[in-house]
Amino acid sequence: MRYSFDKWTIFICRCLCLTLMFTVLSPMTSIAQPGVPLKDKDKIEDKDIDMESEQSYVNPRENSYIRALREYEENNYKQTEGMDIILTIEDIVESNKNSLPLKTGICGKNEKVLVWEDQDAWFEWQVDIPESGLYNIYVEYYCLGESSNIAQRELMIDGEVPFNEASNLPFYKLWMDAGEPALNNVGDEIRPKQIEVAKWQVSPMVDVSGMYTKPLEFYFSQGVHTIRLNYVQQPMAISKIIIKSPENIPEYQEVIDQYKEKGYKEATKSIRIEGEDAYIKNDPTVRREYDGNPSVYPPAGGNIRLNMIGGWRWRKGNQEVIWKFDVPESGLYKLTFRLAQWYGDGLPVYRQIKIDGKIPFKEMESYKFVYEHDWRTETLKDDNGEPYLFYLEEGEHTLSMTVKMGPLQEIINAVEEDAWILSDVIRDIIMITGSEPDLNFDYELDKKIPGLIDSFKELSQSMQQHIENVTAMSARRPMIVNNFAVLKDQLDKMIKDPFIIPRGLNDLMSSQSGLTLSLQDIQEQPLNVDYFIVASPTENIEDYKASAWQKLKATWQNFVASFYKDYDRIDNVYSAEEEDNGKPKKSINVWVSRGKEWGEVIKQKADEDFTTETDIRVNMNILPAGQMGASGVNALTLSIVSGKAPDIALGVDPLSPVELAIRDAAVDLSQFDDFDHVSKRFLPGVLVPFEYNEGIYALPETMDFNVLFYRKDIVEELGIRIPETWEELYRSVLPVLNQNGMQFYYPSLLAASSSFLPFLYQNGADFYTEDKMSSALDTSEAYKAFLEWTRLFKVYQIPIQANFFNRFRTGEMPMGVGNYSTYIMISVAAPELYGRWGIAPLPGVRTEDGRIDRTAGGSPSAAIVLGQSENKDEAWEFLKWWTDTDTQSQFGTDIESLIGIEARWNTANIDAFNSIPWNKKDLAVFEEQWKWYREQPIVLGGYFTDRHIKNAATSVLMSGMNERDALEKAIKDINKEMRNKQIEYGIIEDKR
Repeated sequence: MRYSFDKWTIFICRCLCLTLMFTVLSPMTSIAQPGVPLKDKDKIEDKDIDMESEQSYVNPRENSYIRALREYEENNYKQTEGMDIILTIEDIVESNKNSLPLKTGICGKNEKVLVWEDQDAWFEWQVDIPESGLYNIYVEYYCLGESSNIAQRELMIDGEVPFNEASNLPFYKLWMDAGEPALNNVGDEIRPKQIEVAKWQVSPMVDVSGMYTKPLEFYFSQGVHTIRLNYVQQPMAISKIIIKSPENIPEYQEVIDQYKEKGYKEATKSIRIEGEDAYIKNDPTVRREYDGNPSVYPPAGGNIRLNMIGGWRWRKGNQEVIWKFDVPESGLYKLTFRLAQWYGDGLPVYRQIKIDGKIPFKEMESYKFVYEHDWRTETLKDDNGEPYLFYLEEGEHTLSMTVKMGPLQEIINAVEEDAWILSDVIRDIIMITGSEPDLNFDYELDKKIPGLIDSFKELSQSMQQHIENVTAMSARRPMIVNNFAVLKDQLDKMIKDPFIIPRGLNDLMSSQSGLTLSLQDIQEQPLNVDYFIVASPTENIEDYKASAWQKLKATWQNFVASFYKDYDRIDNVYSAEEEDNGKPKKSINVWVSRGKEWGEVIKQKADEDFTTETDIRVNMNILPAGQMGASGVNALTLSIVSGKAPDIALGVDPLSPVELAIRDAAVDLSQFDDFDHVSKRFLPGVLVPFEYNEGIYALPETMDFNVLFYRKDIVEELGIRIPETWEELYRSVLPVLNQNGMQFYYPSLLAASSSFLPFLYQNGADFYTEDKMSSALDTSEAYKAFLEWTRLFKVYQIPIQANFFNRFRTGEMPMGVGNYSTYIMISVAAPELYGRWGIAPLPGVRTEDGRIDRTAGGSPSAAIVLGQSENKDEAWEFLKWWTDTDTQSQFGTDIESLIGIEARWNTANIDAFNSIPWNKKDLAVFEEQWKWYREQPIVLGGYFTDRHIKNAATSVLMSGMNERDALEKAIKDINKEMRNKQIEYGIIEDKR
């Protein structure tokens, strides 16, 4: 009995100890004041974020169009024939507002049409289908608004989205050059501005990536159905919806037989159409381009001549270019193109070719242009080398080329499937071994993970198939084949000896990265077109190549030009003030701390729009990154010291505007009369780092922000609820992750201030006193914030440093806090995670009124006017134009098209940011986080704040120093440096 009593006594004591430990170690909660006053938050529209629905997870692989096509085949669904069902506005039966916004006179259409703006969430049509089978759906539409972004809608049939590809159906605008290229004052051609072509279009519903050559097919059973379109982005007018049978395109042999039956004769004349003289296109970023090869017409001759079209900008699925031409006589013609296809490392590219808006025969659905590292003349021909013939009546015609994936679609879908499988396998392995397995321990993974070796065998066979397929269609062995081969070799070794699987885990992760990079490479489809000839079949067209003499001449011309051309400047170069037709014109100098592509796009838009509107000319120079700060020796500081500073600097780091203002080297922008109007383009909190002495010394160009990233599949599997507060994270999420060998991520201590900032502001504290003369970290609220922040790493063992992106992909860190760069990286470089991850607002602290304070910042980049400028008014006009909604929106579209989604412009202009084609659920998260956006102020001597906060945290985590002692030491050091700087600049007197 005594033994039993001791046992229960020990048990009770242990329980009490555990309870006490949990109470002591639990972070302190506090009631905090909101980070941004409510009146400032009114600018952002309230949008509810349904965390529960966001958390519900459906495997995207199970609802893809390729799966739908397989189901059609398994169920023996057939294409209907001869069906043409037209739905008008009269067939709309319901909408979210129970009203129809109808108008007449839209782009010349006299009848009433549906005018669909963003305030209308959805409209629903009812249709009676006379025959079961497969149909295409066409929409007659006209895109509204001035944005260059495409309109997108989601399709639901009988209340369900039939497959993923129906979630973002594209509806394109049409664009054309405003005129011929002009010459600048150094002899280079300037691209003409792009203008929208106002025109109603009838287009089928297609997938947004151009993966499939045919329009999407939808199955309808006989009877009454509902068709709902949900708003995704951009306004549009809809006249009618047409449900029709899929078009059966004949093969070439059938068409040529019809030509013979009709007695069509071969034409005897030919015409040539320059590629750069395209009539219209559906993407304004596909423009005239420059090539210095002397075989391209017209030759450059040492200058920039926009002598071709296409290139890297013309690589995305569904991008279409249309040419208009007149043929001199009716007859049969062949089509010969002067083109270059040296992209893709040996892979072919594909184009869908239409004549007068129709695919003439099946072989033109996706015509193959093989890789060759030079310009060439190629006639469209069959596998035997026989030219395809096209019948054209005398008169006007159009020819279009559209980017499609063609046969690459099957490879892309297969590689995507393999990437998913490999991702799942790696996660299953890590669940057992952890991220750093014991290399000498036998985990018996082949026994503990059901089907592991079978999955490896399946992947190995698939890699071999990819190697064979890609090699067979390529002109040479592409590098992506090596990625497949490396992964196959790793898998084969692991199949033979499962014991080595943990040892090869890192290699397997690297191969996963290579696989996803291969996916991106395959989907890039660039093509250059110099000209094409609608030629008589009997005409012998030479495959013209530049001679050695022509190449030597071109090289000499470029060499001579290098002596008088400033290659750091872009396009026009103007003197400080010069006359144009007797009228003096001002010019300003702008320095850009970004890549050349960014500078070229800014300069091009400035010449097209800003100079045209204001008569202010712009000289632009490109500087390397890191050359536009106020600290250290760099180009900007040297220019200021030497008295040769530019008028404007773009891409300046957030610390520099105030540092320059302190030294009287930057202009207070708030002095301009219309500053208040311009400042409303931005979040109030984003201007905080630019404030000094009641002035504002910069406008923000870009802004960053922090949100919570999570893996939907893992969260669903573990039964985790997305945390709204830090307390929920500590109590409900972290224990579950730890039990399953997983971790949470929070940004590194290396950027101490930005990492600490959310805890500080959410607890109602601040970095500095109200007069900005000393540190405010000596308050009880600041101490609580510091305690909670350090305990995140000390008590909950969150890694101080980690590669969140890689560990997020593998599932080691299925949840964590990341910024805009993380969002773009996952979107671009982790396609295997498509549909398997999401974002949520940053966890916060619940306030007295029940709201959750999620205050956080994000370093903005700045645009400033230098104090030495003699053209301050003109410089201010440029900044107003540059930060304008239309300018920022178009620039973002242009740079993303030129470089890719990885260069998506995170503009600080709120309206322009909203115009970017974001996922609508993600945009709602961004907007919720914006309500709490607040940056750290920059003060005299404040550059030491980050350093000493980091030192304090390091002392706590690495040396075991008491939190209060570490923070008090940091406060003392911060105040000492601030006081020294205040004395140095005469703010206060030195009374020592």
